[in-house]
Amino acid sequence: MNVDLHCHTTASDGSMGPLEVYERARDKGVDILAITDHDSVAAHHFLKDKKLEGPELVTGIELSTTWSAMEIHIVGLNFSLTHPDLERIVSHQCAARKQRSLLIATRLAKQLKVNISADALMDEVIDLALNRQKQSADDFLLSREDIQTGRPHFAYWLIEKGYVNEMQAAFDKHLSHQKIGNLKAFWPPMSQAVAWIRALDGTAVLAHPGKYKMTRTKLRALTNDFKLAGGHALEVSGCQQPLGQREELASLCEDFELKASRASDFHTPANPWVEMGRAPELPKGAIPVWDSW
Repeated sequence: MNVDLHCHTTASDGSMGPLEVYERARDKGVDILAITDHDSVAAHHFLKDKKLEGPELVTGIELSTTWSAMEIHIVGLNFSLTHPDLERIVSHQCAARKQRSLLIATRLAKQLKVNISADALMDEVIDLALNRQKQSADDFLLSREDIQTGRPHFAYWLIEKGYVNEMQAAFDKHLSHQKIGNLKAFWPPMSQAVAWIRALDGTAVLAHPGKYKMTRTKLRALTNDFKLAGGHALEVSGCQQPLGQREELASLCEDFELKASRASDFHTPANPWVEMGRAPELPKGAIPVWDSW
């Protein structure tokens, strides 16, 4: 069974609309799909009334959190869109994201020494995010109040304005934590996000643990705290993983009695190495998180 439990749409920082993403997953042979936009379930609200013929669609969201002075992402899966707590959780994260984006705009304007206010720069980034939604084949379009922005949108702005030629340069030259400063203060503790997901009767998954560039000791400490907070699973199998990483993460699942998830973290067709349904199978002995649904 081809399972992909982590991908993004234009509801956050993906390049394809929700229906486009769903249909691409179908075309790539995905059987079970979770759309997990950053701090948003707008794609799921858009798709819930559509006639979908393809993968089983699982609700999902990716929450930004902090742990040990690091930004850690927690994926929530398989919860009800009508749960009374969901709107409050999303509203909290959206408010934090807006404050964070305005700070990025303020610091970026100062760094570039351009004759533009932070509010005006923010408006241009929001316009850019809205235009990206309009360019998709979907009729999915959020309001200015509901649009999500993050560092990738500022990177697109830098490219559009000619400051850099590509995304990595935007992050390296202008949007790294060394350049922009500490942005983690806006996010809740990891344990809070896990508690939120559990309150929704959802499944809490530690997203892409191999990408945090931790020592083995620190990764075990993170996994231990995630387990103590009530977490359910680790993303074990993903795209572009170093040799042996899947097995190491599967071993952590065994040590801490956690289940395993399979995820592409797809954002755009422009990166063919990170494609829906492309993540390798879970290592032998790992317990799939979807088995408990």
